[in-house]
Amino acid sequence: MRDVTCRAGIEVKQLWFRYFTLGGGAGEIEVEAYLHHCLDLPALQRDLLAHAANELIKRQPPLRAPYASELLHREDVDRED
Repeated sequence: MRDVTCRAGIEVKQLWFRYFTLGGGAGEIEVEAYLHHCLDLPALQRDLLAHAANELIKRQPPLRAPYASELLHREDVDRED
């Protein structure tokens, strides 16, 4: 899970807080240790952590490269302002 959260730019504190609000029982240090494969968590806690990560990932805009037509449209809009 650590590779997914790193690629998504999710910080441990952010992940832990969302996990905690969903009812997660592990502390921030335990979550960080789990992400570094230094601690195992029960299946329910791992699932809550995965759910928290997935919710945070959904909130982020998808990364994608813009097409030329999109860049031209942005330039036109910028000129109008």
